Amino acid sequence: MLCTEPFEVTVKNIARMLGLPDYPFVMVEHPIGSRTLPEIKVLAEAAYAQALPILLEA
Repeated sequence: MLCTEPFEVTVKNIARMLGLPDYPFVMVEHPIGSRTLPEIKVLAEAAYAQALPILLEA
């Protein structure tokens, strides 16, 4: 799951309602849609750094 900051509370509440209160997700800065390609690359690199430990935890 990839989430931007304004939706963090919503994502946590949905995960909790689904019985997954500790569901891991990746947070990136908001907004995404109005970013330039170089800015998106920076966000993607940050997301990757957060996601890798989650993916390798299995």
